[in-house]
Parts: sequence; C-alpha cells; structure tokens
Amino acid sequence: MAHLNYYQDGGDEGSQHCQSCEILPFKTSAASLGSFLLHGNLDIWVKEAKHLPNMDLLNKSLGVGRLSGKKVETSDPYVTIVVAGAVIARTFVIRDDENPVWEQHFYVPVAHYGTELQFVVKDSDILGSEIMGAVGIPVEQIILGLPIDGTYPILGANGKQINSKATLSISIHYIPIDKLTIYDGGVGSSPSSEGVPGTYFPLRRGGNVTLYQDAHVNEGSLPNVWLDNGMLYQRGCCWRDIYDAILRARRLIYIAGWSVNHLVRLVRDDHDVVNSNLGELLRAKSQEGVRVLLLVWDDPTSTTIFGYKTEGVMNTGDDDTRRYFKRSSVRVLLCPRNARKGTWAKKQ
Repeated sequence: MAHLNYYQDGGDEGSQHCQSCEILPFKTSAASLGSFLLHGNLDIWVKEAKHLPNMDLLNKSLGVGRLSGKKVETSDPYVTIVVAGAVIARTFVIRDDENPVWEQHFYVPVAHYGTELQFVVKDSDILGSEIMGAVGIPVEQIILGLPIDGTYPILGANGKQINSKATLSISIHYIPIDKLTIYDGGVGSSPSSEGVPGTYFPLRRGGNVTLYQDAHVNEGSLPNVWLDNGMLYQRGCCWRDIYDAILRARRLIYIAGWSVNHLVRLVRDDHDVVNSNLGELLRAKSQEGVRVLLLVWDDPTSTTIFGYKTEGVMNTGDDDTRRYFKRSSVRVLLCPRNARKGTWAKKQ
C-alpha cells in the first residue's frame, strides 16, 4: 500500500525523534558535481531495497544484541532522503528484513542548493542507527524535470556496491516553482482552497485567533496600548480564558502541547476560585462525562532504563502528567514528533 507524505520536516536515525541535518561521511559519486538550486517540489517514491547486508551479525559479535535485550535477527532498514545536508524525508522502519518493500510516497517542498539528492539506507537499532550505504542522484539531472525511475546499486564508504546485489528502487520527479500554481493568489485565495496541503487540519472559515502577551499578566503590570481608532486595547488573560473554557465544556476538551503540566494553577488573582489546578479541573470534567483528551510531546530523554528514571533534558514532565491521569477517565497520549508507521502512537 502506498503512503503519501507531504514532508516538511526532516527525520533521522532509528528512533521516532527527528533531526534536521545529516552529513554523509563518504561520497556517492567519483565525479566532481556542480551545485544547482532545487526550488519547487520533489515527487519521490522510495519503493524497495534488495539484498541488504545483515548488520546485526556485527552487533552480535560485539555483544550489542545482548546488551540491548533485542533478539538478534537481521537488519531493520529505513531510508533518509538528504539534500545539501538537510534531511527532507524518511521512510518508516521495517523490522528484520533484508529485502524491504516501502512503496512510500513523499511530496516535498524544497529550496536548496545541492550537488546530489542522497538516499541513505540505514539499520535502526535501540542504541542508534548505522549507515549501510547510499544512492546519489545528481541535482543537475533532477532539475531537467524529466521523471527519474530506476534501480540503483547501494554504495558504501569505499565507493563500491556494499555487496554484489544490494540495490534500491526509487523514482523522482521535480516540479519547479514556476510550474506550481497552487499559491499564485496566496494561501486560501479561493473558496475551494484548503490552505497548505497535507496538514492534519485543512483551512476553515469562521474561526478566530486570540493573541496574548503572556500566559498570566497581573493587573496594572503592563502599560496601556492604544489602537489606531483611539480605543484602548483590552488584554486577555490566557490561563483564565482556558479555565473558563474548560468549565463551560460539555462534550469535549482536547489539549495538545509540547509540555502540559497538570500542576499549573490557572486562576491566580481570584481567591474565591478553588480547584483551579489544570489536573484537578480536567479530572472533574471527565467525571461529568466530558471526553478529555491530552496529546503531549514524548520527550525521548524522559524514560526508564534498567529501572533508573530520568526526568528528561527538557524537563517537560510528560511522564508525570501521564502518571497523574493514569487511573482516571482522562486519556493521555505521549507522542513523538514523527510517529512511524506501525508504532503504538501512530495507531492511536
């Protein structure tokens, strides 16, 4: 089954957590290539690979499999797509397969100067990823705009095919910016426009946006702001507005955030208000029959390793929030930036 991805942020390595840069430590072309501008969209298919090496054989000899607790079998391949050091797309990981079939489709906006579009084949492992090899397609060939479709040998650090049969099947079609008419009149210029393509939530009309200077501002702590029409700008109080909205909710409360702290006190300047802590408020609303859903970023450094708990470099408190709501009807999902195909987060 094909999977179409409008990819706008890069991914790397075998975990679910993306990075944006990757420098291939070897060349995929012996020739000296010129640098050209890719400005438009790349329509890319990563189809399949054949006869990949078993990278876990090396790990087994080093004892990595025993250390990680992973059953040593064979490679867990995936592909990152790189131009000018920027990872513009990545496939999902296929476990224990030396002949993986991805059939994954990417439609990627690009504005990069580069010499090659590189397809880096990697083996994912709990302790990190290892490069198997790569395929490089010259940008000079891509900007001609002709469809590129073929099966290419996967090259290693020595510039030779990693084994006599290892190949990667891909296709590429470059659409330059002057042939893309979707934004000629701006975003949302026509009633039928859905805004930026490939986003979870399409462009809708009738909504509104409220701007706040801070989450909480004490009365009189900021100077007055006069508008062009002579009216005094009325500041809102973000946390108080959130508190009022939660209180009025009758069917659904949906909160998504990088960090959601259940201990946050939403009302701080009204002593008549009790139980204004976010966690207590959400629990109370869920007991009233309101569906309460929290989508929280899963900090990869906040975890438990060999029984030792780490708070996480970013100190977001994601695990604390999940534990707080564990025995309640509030549903909490910790989700990485990019949930890979087949992961629990993706299925949820």
